[in-house]
Amino acid sequence: MGSKAGASKDQLEFWLAVKIGDFVTLSDSQSFIAGGSGGLDYRVTDIQRIVVRDRERRREIAHYHLHDLELEGKRRLSLLLLAAGEQFELRAYFRPGQFAAGTRDLLIDRGQTWLFLPPPNPDDFISSQLDYAPYPDVPPIDEGTGPVTRVYAIAGFGKPVYGSYVRNGEEVPTILTEYACDDKGCLNPLLLVVEERWIDPDGRVPEEGGFVTTFLGCPLSTGEVDLFPASGRR
Repeated sequence: MGSKAGASKDQLEFWLAVKIGDFVTLSDSQSFIAGGSGGLDYRVTDIQRIVVRDRERRREIAHYHLHDLELEGKRRLSLLLLAAGEQFELRAYFRPGQFAAGTRDLLIDRGQTWLFLPPPNPDDFISSQLDYAPYPDVPPIDEGTGPVTRVYAIAGFGKPVYGSYVRNGEEVPTILTEYACDDKGCLNPLLLVVEERWIDPDGRVPEEGGFVTTFLGCPLSTGEVDLFPASGRR
């Protein structure tokens, strides 16, 4: 097992030290099915470190670290580290092909209106003014044995939260909305919606909305994830 700065896997410092180029081994049940008894080995290709703040006091309340994972020939995944204080959670997410990313306008044109509460006038509205639905009418998802309809409800902080991350010296404002499914038979009970650049640097909210990416995933225990520094990989 790899180590980070002398910390153990039950300590937040271990996970905060992940760098681009490091390797991640997933050994959850879905990874066993896809990769056999050894699980699946991925390489970290990018990291978004999103800081969520209280909108009134601007104090930091949580950190969402999205690590892009890549393995040739396999579905790309994201390992999420969610930290609040010294408490943290790990999750594995993927981007379903049926929920392609795009601006709010583009998603609505594709029929992904289920993400939002319906406007008072469906023939005359501005996408950026729509609220995220607390109980989105998520379309059927293929979990390997055919399309299945699941019921998701808003989770996490119980509402969308606002934060930002820095990319190439630029602060990128971001909205995160978490949902969860209580059905014990659901393989991917977590749904995460990330909306980037929902407001321009000059403070203008673009009518077409920000760039929205929808993730599906599941929680992970620390025993289902191993890290290996790039310099120590054999």
